[in-house]
Parts: sequence; structure tokens; C-alpha cells
Amino acid sequence: MSENPNTEERTVGPRAGLGAGIIGLGVLLIALPAVVDSLPAAQSELGAAPTLAGMMVIMGVFVIIAGVMSFIIKD
Repeated sequence: MSENPNTEERTVGPRAGLGAGIIGLGVLLIALPAVVDSLPAAQSELGAAPTLAGMMVIMGVFVIIAGVMSFIIKD
């Protein structure tokens, strides 16, 4: 087995960081329905649906921005 003397040291790049951010957003989206019931605004007569819908729209915007940035960022 010969060793390649021209190997480069690989570090975490912007795409890996962006991927970690998208995973974090996914975790937030998964945990959001369990947390939204404890909010005071969710105790109204409409229930948690309007609050949950609003939060999902905001999180969707963040995910779209992250997806666009994955195309813009160069390695």
C-alpha cells in the first residue's frame, strides 16, 4: 500500500455547516407541535392551529432561504 503524499487535509466547509443548519430546522419542525400547546396564545378558543400554522410558515421561509444559500455558496 502506497501513501499518497498529495493528500489535502479536509475541513468542514460551508455546505456541511448549511446541512447542519437544515437538520436543526428539521428538528425544530418536528418538535414544534409538542411545544406549541404550552404557549398562552394556544389556549384560545381556536386552539393551537393558527399559532402552529404561522410558525410553520416562518420555518418554511427559513428552509427555503437555506436551500437557496446552498446553491449560492461555493466550496
